[in-house]
Amino acid sequence: MANAPQSPATALAKARERLGEAGGLDGAPIPPIIARSWRRCADRGLRADRPARQDPLSRADLTALRDRHHTLMHLATPELDTLHQAMRDLGGMVLLTNDRGLILDARGDAGFVRRARRVSLQAGAGWGEDDEGTNAVGTALAERALVQVRGAEHYLIDNAFLICTAMPVMDPYGTLAGVIDLSGDTRAAQSDAHGPSARGLASLAVAHLEHRWAAQAAERHELVVRLHAHPGWLGTPQEGLLAVDDGVLRAASPAALALLGLDAAAIGRVRLDSVLEGGLGRGDRILRTADGARPLHARITTPGRSRPVARRPAATKEARAPATAKDGMLWDATTRPLLDRAVLALDAGIPVLLQGETGTGKEVFVRAAHAACARAQAPLVAVNCAAIPEGLLESELFGYEDGAFTGARRGGHRGQIRQADGGMLFLDEIGDMPPALQARLLRVLQDGEVTPVGGRPVKVDFLLVTATHRDLAAAVADGRFRADLYYRLKHLVVTLPPLRERPLDGIIDALLASFGAAERDVRLAPAARGILCRHDWPGNLRELANLLRTLVALSPPGCLITPADLPPDLAPAHTAPAPSLRTREEDAIRQALERHRGNISAAARELGVHRSTLHRRMRPG
Repeated sequence: MANAPQSPATALAKARERLGEAGGLDGAPIPPIIARSWRRCADRGLRADRPARQDPLSRADLTALRDRHHTLMHLATPELDTLHQAMRDLGGMVLLTNDRGLILDARGDAGFVRRARRVSLQAGAGWGEDDEGTNAVGTALAERALVQVRGAEHYLIDNAFLICTAMPVMDPYGTLAGVIDLSGDTRAAQSDAHGPSARGLASLAVAHLEHRWAAQAAERHELVVRLHAHPGWLGTPQEGLLAVDDGVLRAASPAALALLGLDAAAIGRVRLDSVLEGGLGRGDRILRTADGARPLHARITTPGRSRPVARRPAATKEARAPATAKDGMLWDATTRPLLDRAVLALDAGIPVLLQGETGTGKEVFVRAAHAACARAQAPLVAVNCAAIPEGLLESELFGYEDGAFTGARRGGHRGQIRQADGGMLFLDEIGDMPPALQARLLRVLQDGEVTPVGGRPVKVDFLLVTATHRDLAAAVADGRFRADLYYRLKHLVVTLPPLRERPLDGIIDALLASFGAAERDVRLAPAARGILCRHDWPGNLRELANLLRTLVALSPPGCLITPADLPPDLAPAHTAPAPSLRTREEDAIRQALERHRGNISAAARELGVHRSTLHRRMRPG
């Protein structure tokens, strides 16, 4: 009599037994993608009976992690909202992770969410293969493919109650951005339906997300090319979407790359006419792949802007911003890329948040960005939220109508937001804005209209730059700043480095030149320069610029500035020899382990290294 077929559980159990034997899993009746993952886990020395528990990130660290992945979280919100309802009905949950498997968002059926937390399936936990062995999130990241892991296919025995389906998310530039995962209990009645439906839901959700991301990115480029084999699919999330500048492919949805038989390496390198024939004239047309294999319906457009603001002719970097500004901001290899990136974002209508210590030059940075962006001829309106009394800030920002309150100016006041219409609004020290006004500002950003005190809503359109020296992530965690406004502001974060982290020699020379030292033959003695270079400069560029401006102004022509000419309190901040690289490394590891109470995995994630690397660094000698 023929042998009865093995049950899946029996086959998996026997495959586990064979994992450590010669020949490994060759010929085992398990999916190849699972077998590859099991081998990776075994090669790392991961024990299948290790508890599937870990210490998730703290609330503050989770907030900071979400900040770093704001674009992904923002664009994924519609999909997460939809999948949340579907997974509640199926008795499961939906997860969004970053590219390392750290969970950014987790929501779903309350009962399953509680069970999932027992194995750390929750926001702030890491589900890469290094953390949890074979699982849908980690294996999807490793394989860059749709993965479903059912029950005992999970490498860790503790996770065997899960059935999970994960699909990687790619950004428009071909970079792995994260994963959308659908998880449930394999023992639940709905699990039979969960498998196939989860695969379809995850694939569709990621397709919508990647299409929306590519469409947003395409707005920054010269041409948008939409492709599909059937004309009726143009304009839908199923189309392929390309962004082109000067004939070169600059961004693409994964669907477009698949249509053209390209991989992500083509982005930024391949000319479109080398893979498509038929020209790039605007409008609807039929193009053919370069090998002539098949026709593709195409719709080629020029991205529109929110307002008909004419872009000025492209200028060289030297023409776009001076090497120095009159109040001391220096553009060098450290700050120039930050400025260029901010201008690109602003020209795409993306808000910019500036962070940095007092004196790092945030306002000067904004003026330079305004001068270099497409709205340079429109107004730049700057408001210091910390300098205006709270009782006046509302009317100053939002304006008021004639007679809105006792003492109101006759004829009313347009308010700073309306004055910035068509141009740029700079809100400095946004962290000091009162909570009530935070809510009003959020409404302006959501609706694109401002309501003056005593008046009706008025449409406005402006580029927004905000700045703060405060830790907004901590303010959100403490409830002092609205999280929803915070995420609205944090599309692009530019952190201006403090002066102590920048090379000072070139900055000192450039500032001296900007203050006319060469014309007056005023020079800096090497000993005095050494003191300046070793000082910590708590006031940053503003402090250094003010000092050098004063020294040049007070020095007679032909003077050599010596240490005796410097303020008496200006002494080197560090007299002890700098610690060795090994000492600094050991200190960083020790501090990370202390913060995570000895958890090697959590400390390795913070330090950005593999656990095996951390173990190796911890060995004596």
